[in-house]
Amino acid sequence: MNLDSFIGGFVVVKANYVKKTDTLGEAINNFPEIAPVLAQAGLHCIGCHVSGYESIEQGCLSHGMSTKDVTALINQANARISEFEKMPIVTFTVSAAKELNKRLGNKKFVKITQVFGGEFDFEATNEKEKGDVLVPVTFEKKRITVLAGKKIERMLHGIGIDYDSKQKDFVAKRG
Repeated sequence: MNLDSFIGGFVVVKANYVKKTDTLGEAINNFPEIAPVLAQAGLHCIGCHVSGYESIEQGCLSHGMSTKDVTALINQANARISEFEKMPIVTFTVSAAKELNKRLGNKKFVKITQVFGGEFDFEATNEKEKGDVLVPVTFEKKRITVLAGKKIERMLHGIGIDYDSKQKDFVAKRG
């Protein structure tokens, strides 16, 4: 899949990054892309019960890190967030856009939904929920609007979506 062939997508810039006083759970919930950064630093307790109330700093210190290490980790996490935010949210090939248009039918939007096992699917809807991110997709002088919930939006940064007519399914690739 050649990412140069993708259409649509845009970049969202947010000013709120993680701070050492944020809870681990809050940081991961808002910025799931930092999970590998935290894990590489030895914070494998991301899903631990204390992640809901323990700050990043408290977690680091309880794992034997210095305050200097905490600052370096926060800087690495924020660099990862910044890198993610420079990526387009999601892009679609023309064949994917055509398939989305078919699924749209007489509805206003196509919403990206998360299904069992962490995979994604697309459903036509007339409803936009509070916090949904709009992704305009234009092809062949047509425009459709794809919706993504706030949590899903974070996971879609840098993802290109194509449609494989042989498999009759969408194919996603980061890159």
